[in-house]
Amino acid sequence: MYPQGPFPSSALKKSLSRPPGQSRCGIGLAEPCTAAERAVPAEQAAIFRASPGVSELSFRAFSFRALSCGAWALALALAFGACAPAAPTDPASTTAASPARSSAAALPAGTVLTLNATPILVDEVDAIGSIVARVEVHHTLPSLRRIALTNVILPLVAARQVAGAEQHAAALARAHDWRGALARGETPVGPLTPPREDVLRGGVIELGLPIWAWALEAPLATWSEPIETVGAWRLVRVLERSAGYRPADVVLDVEVRTFVWDPAESFPQDLEDHLDRSKLEFVDESWRDVVPTLWQRRLRGSP
Repeated sequence: MYPQGPFPSSALKKSLSRPPGQSRCGIGLAEPCTAAERAVPAEQAAIFRASPGVSELSFRAFSFRALSCGAWALALALAFGACAPAAPTDPASTTAASPARSSAAALPAGTVLTLNATPILVDEVDAIGSIVARVEVHHTLPSLRRIALTNVILPLVAARQVAGAEQHAAALARAHDWRGALARGETPVGPLTPPREDVLRGGVIELGLPIWAWALEAPLATWSEPIETVGAWRLVRVLERSAGYRPADVVLDVEVRTFVWDPAESFPQDLEDHLDRSKLEFVDESWRDVVPTLWQRRLRGSP
């Protein structure tokens, strides 16, 4: 399992961001990538070329879809598709008509799955998989996709649906306003609700993948753009970074500001309950071999 956000639960407890050399756009960040920024580093692209028919990956904002998604084990995180978040959908309303089967032509290009009618793109999954590959270099493409889906994509999409588009957008606006004040060296004032403040030390396990991946190469003492994790946007700045032979060996000291989407104490359980009622549909039938059987059974749209 991989760290993915501030709301650990019994089934998922995990987070994500960009690979080295990429700009601070894309997975887990609020700003979309340009075509040039979506290019995959050569060392990562080689992993995906091993599977016939798989195109080079693009790194697109999932904001959070980072991740946004606490960290509880080896991490995956950051940032989550360049697509704007879809409006929340009641799982019960999706069981009557299958968008994957009846409206596939209306789905975005590259859609491989839908969760309660929300499209999930292959690029979103593979961008996160390429980040996991920095930690676990021996994984196959199907394994990387499986980890990306169960630790990041599915929880993040579900969390957006539970919180709703309005709360998701409001938290992002607060994060942007707060970052602007911090960048000017000011203490934010006014009606803004103060975020949770933390100072974290460690690696991918302690920080979660969205924060870890961004912090590996970020300039010191510079605040990030909002990073999305499950249930919250994060602002992060690196206080100190050790040297390391591998990315997993680097020790990071970071300061974090957390802007939750839904402040209700019940949110973690609400997310679990929502997943239990959710319906996963296969636009690309070959992905049945990617999604673990346990998750296919869980995401059947049960009332």
